[in-house]
Amino acid sequence: MKTLFEAIYNEYADSTLADSLTALYNTQAPPDATFPYGVFTLVSDVPDWTFTENFENCLIQFSLFDDSSSPSDICDYFELLKTIFDFHDLVIGGYTIISFTREVANLIKVENVWHYTATYRIVFQKN
Repeated sequence: MKTLFEAIYNEYADSTLADSLTALYNTQAPPDATFPYGVFTLVSDVPDWTFTENFENCLIQFSLFDDSSSPSDICDYFELLKTIFDFHDLVIGGYTIISFTREVANLIKVENVWHYTATYRIVFQKN
């Protein structure tokens, strides 16, 4: 999964979302993270195979956090996230992307912090 994580971060680093967020963290942000920031997490990874091919079927959840008084900024960050990853042909070393699709998304506010989640299903095949 290391190559998947590197590929996700590389796509983020070369994007307008990186210009808008202070950082993108893998799995957990530090307690002193500065808003707005993002986190991506591997929710699940299920191997699949045929007689000749090996696949990975992963769920990755992106979480965006912002302490603005209005949801406007976090909704803008979500739109930027979609432009980067919706149906994207992510480059993962040693693998070929089969599909990269957004599934469920959710916006909540807890203790004056907006939290927007988006889950993506990524299916990729070993070269």
